[in-house]
Amino acid sequence: MIVSFNFYYARPGLEDAVLKQRLLASDVREGLGIPRGRVIARAEGAPTLPDVIWEQHFEAVTGHYEDMAVRAASPEFEAVRAGMRKLCRRFERPLFEVERGDPVQAASTAIVALGWIFCPPDQTKSALAVLDRHIGEGLDHGRLLRLVTPGEDLPALVWQREYADRAAAASQDLGDLRADLAPHADRVEASVWKVE
Repeated sequence: MIVSFNFYYARPGLEDAVLKQRLLASDVREGLGIPRGRVIARAEGAPTLPDVIWEQHFEAVTGHYEDMAVRAASPEFEAVRAGMRKLCRRFERPLFEVERGDPVQAASTAIVALGWIFCPPDQTKSALAVLDRHIGEGLDHGRLLRLVTPGEDLPALVWQREYADRAAAASQDLGDLRADLAPHADRVEASVWKVE
């Protein structure tokens, strides 16, 4: 399974406008007969992370490209996209493959916790082994996503967990995991996102 993300990095002070524009884009998608996708807004995490994320799952990368073709053929969607360009200082559209993990429980999810693991490609397997060990020791399973497209300053791995409320997300401490990943990762960022 492929997970397509859009990472939106808002210009200073325009975070709410970026969220509103992304929700409009999801409305337009629905009108075009393609899935809305899921929109999440950063509630906690480093300011170097995106402010808003759009997420959609595809069985294969061909589904992602077919989805892109529908959007590109729509003048209404292109107008929304042009409006978004004015609001963002940076935009990334990485694709991740589900490396392992539980299926998304989107209907009951209000909060998404993302662990961003920035490591060189030659350290990805080692970082995955560290994550597997911690999961085996009782850390919330979630899903491990592996980056499959190139890009600047993107995480090689994303550890995604979903919760019904913020209290459950707060119970996950990355302290030991962060220390064990240090030999393999340039940095590890924890973040909490609200499902919109």
